[in-house]
Amino acid sequence: MGCATGTIKYSLFLFNALWAILGILVLIFGGLSWGGMPDEYAIGILVLGGIILIISMFGCCGAVRESPRMLWTYVTLLLVLLGLIVAFIVLSPADVFKKYALKTVEDHWQLEQTKPGTMDTIQTTYSCCGRNSAQDYLEIPYYNKTVPSSCCKENNCVNPLNLYVVGCLDKVEEAFADEGTTLRYMEWGLLGFDVFILLLAIILAIHYQNRQRRYNY
Repeated sequence: MGCATGTIKYSLFLFNALWAILGILVLIFGGLSWGGMPDEYAIGILVLGGIILIISMFGCCGAVRESPRMLWTYVTLLLVLLGLIVAFIVLSPADVFKKYALKTVEDHWQLEQTKPGTMDTIQTTYSCCGRNSAQDYLEIPYYNKTVPSSCCKENNCVNPLNLYVVGCLDKVEEAFADEGTTLRYMEWGLLGFDVFILLLAIILAIHYQNRQRRYNY
């Protein structure tokens, strides 16, 4: 039993180290993505990253110190996180990032009418031109039947072949086509990892609790 317990102990420590790295990456992702997704999602991602990081610290300390109390606290926190993940899977709307990106294109295109250059970042990022196509710029007097340089490869519109003819709505739709499937894989992967380390933590907590009880006799 001692060898098995040691294996579980160091496995739990290793997985929690990975858990901590994941928490830091989630925090970085949430910070860098601020403004590129709905604010409530960005806040949710930052909160999730912080929770994962805090939970991993309890797991590492509980395993190293062989503390039943700290491990049971860790188990409780994992159960809370498990509930949050399940709630997110059940309640999260479909294609939220795609819908936000499409709305961003619509908003930027409306602003382009009065503030030329607003669409430049989107057009450069997605290699697209206009809302629906490059023809959209013919309706804006400012451009005098031309297109901005961001509508062309390497910002060079001298060569007509460099022109992006596809509109940004279609390009964004294409870019986020696999969003739903990718998110589901990530959600279920996070859920499975949580359940796995939860089982390891319960086994270890029970073992240390029983050992502590024997020592007290």
